[in-house]
Amino acid sequence: MKKLIALILILLVTSSILVSKNDTSLNINIANDKSEKPNQYNKNWEYVKDRLFDGETEKVYKREGPILISLKYASKQDSLIVNEIIRELRTVIPNKTVDYFDNFTGVSFDIALRNGYNEKYKGISLWDLSRSTTELGFYKSSGVDNRLESEKHILYLMLPKVDSERNIDYRLPNEIGKITRGIFDSKSENYYSPISILFDINKEITYNERKTYIQYELLRSLCYIQDANFIPVTYGKGNVNSIFKSTRHNPENSKFTDSDKFLLKKLYSDDFIEQFKDYMYANYPWRYASSFTSKKAHEFKVWGVIIVVGVVVVVLMFSFFQNRKSKYNYLNYLFPIFIILMSFISFSNFHNLMTDFKIVINWWNALFSLLMTPILFAPLISFVLWGLEKISFKNNENFTYQLLLKVIFTFVSFISPLTLIFLESDRKGFLEFILPYVFFSAGLAIGRGLLLYLNHFSVSLVKEKDIELSRLREAKSEAEVKVLQSQINPHFLYNALNSIASLAHTDADKTEKMALSLSDLFRHSINRKGKKVNTLGDELSLVQNYLEIEQIRFGDRLDFSIDVDADLLNVEIPMFILQPLVENAIKHGISKIEGQGQIILKVSEKGEGILISIQDNGPDFPEGLVSGHGLQTVYDLLRFTYGDKAEMSWHNEPQKEINIQINNMI
Repeated sequence: MKKLIALILILLVTSSILVSKNDTSLNINIANDKSEKPNQYNKNWEYVKDRLFDGETEKVYKREGPILISLKYASKQDSLIVNEIIRELRTVIPNKTVDYFDNFTGVSFDIALRNGYNEKYKGISLWDLSRSTTELGFYKSSGVDNRLESEKHILYLMLPKVDSERNIDYRLPNEIGKITRGIFDSKSENYYSPISILFDINKEITYNERKTYIQYELLRSLCYIQDANFIPVTYGKGNVNSIFKSTRHNPENSKFTDSDKFLLKKLYSDDFIEQFKDYMYANYPWRYASSFTSKKAHEFKVWGVIIVVGVVVVVLMFSFFQNRKSKYNYLNYLFPIFIILMSFISFSNFHNLMTDFKIVINWWNALFSLLMTPILFAPLISFVLWGLEKISFKNNENFTYQLLLKVIFTFVSFISPLTLIFLESDRKGFLEFILPYVFFSAGLAIGRGLLLYLNHFSVSLVKEKDIELSRLREAKSEAEVKVLQSQINPHFLYNALNSIASLAHTDADKTEKMALSLSDLFRHSINRKGKKVNTLGDELSLVQNYLEIEQIRFGDRLDFSIDVDADLLNVEIPMFILQPLVENAIKHGISKIEGQGQIILKVSEKGEGILISIQDNGPDFPEGLVSGHGLQTVYDLLRFTYGDKAEMSWHNEPQKEINIQINNMI
């Protein structure tokens, strides 16, 4: 229950997170809501925000190098005007070099061009300097409309060597003339040509009027004014004729206002972007500030949060519903689907809240949409999915077939409510509206298929391990029982005692030897009761005692030898894996022949393991599995102790032999 409560709380918080009284009225004209008369700092920064930024990225255009000016055919009056503008710019942006091109480089711009773009001046190539240069060209002001065509031709040659489509003419009112300049936009920084402005003013105007036109064009070349999708915020009449007010070309009666100066001063400061971000985060909700300065990065953050929270929701849902089965099978579909729809609405509300600043979301709206949508559609979706799977699945269907059908049925079930919405809604724009839900349904169907596959795989793996473990436990128990049986074999004890009784009347020495060997044999078994392993030397002693008893019983008919590397005597092996094999060789081998019987036991080092070999000259092993006393016990002990690191084999050629190979022992 705690997991379910945590799941619902996560969805509630995600759906309405950060919704506050001060944030619900956020819209594109948010600055207007702050106060009727904002302070100078806010007014100027809003001026910068509305004109330099596109609301998508923090990228703005400005001259990266020095601000240079080149004059062509300028009159004395024109030169005086430009000098005044340069002096004023130096006070506004004192951290930037503002100068004439020829003063800065020592050569005229025409000569520099002839020297080539790779030539450097004060460590800066002409290639870069050209991007920082504004060319101002002037017709000679005579007040006469008829100009020499040769003069006009010469001036047009001064324009940048780019396509004519990148030049534009601005006709001035009252037949004053026109201004021709290269098109300047957000892509201008990719062109390595100077910004060229050509003044063709064919009517005598005052000094101040002429300065207005030149100042307007020159200052507008220092930055790019965005063509905003909304009406820029204005504060009073002071900014009506400011230079950077609008993207429209409107130099008449323009003034270099305080807001213009603030814009240039901040734009050309070394930490402009950091200052702008500080202003945005200090005066706007963080989600709006984050989106405005970098929309793509903001979207990435939002989707990152949705994915992380989505994973948490999936884990909580899976752990809560995995082993819960309702008495009514339909409820096993209804409850998870209800939570899934809540998750979709919650994440949708969260995404809208973080990215769409025209909408208003409050607690009541979020809670209503979070509950009503699942209440309306979860019963329908769960009924369709439950019905399709109940009708289609049979007990004899394989898992792959069922998995494919479940993925398809899940997608169809979640899409089914859209049919009702489509019939009742305005179909224009319907697909665009429901497309995110279609992708969500497809992802959900694939996700369910993946979870079903992983669950099936894990369950199968667990079952396989359980079966293997059960087999090993059974083999262990059986081996332990057989080991106990091999410790005191009733038939062996019966035969040994009968041999002792018969020898007592004929051969006292043999009787004594057989009794002592039998005593050592049983003392070996009894003293090691409960142990699982023993040294190879002790196990060979057990075999030695056993063979001595059997040799006395069989007399001259049995001969045996034990050959072992002395270095292997301390190697530990499972108890009672040698004696049953020797006993099997006597019972099914030596006892079946009339002549001399021989048993050879060899233990040698092989690679990093040991090789145990038992040979006898009795009848051959039968084909197929060998059955006999002790063989199954030894096989089970080896498998339980070493797994696939040990193996037992037997063959009749070139000699009858049974082998045990144990690897990685040394």
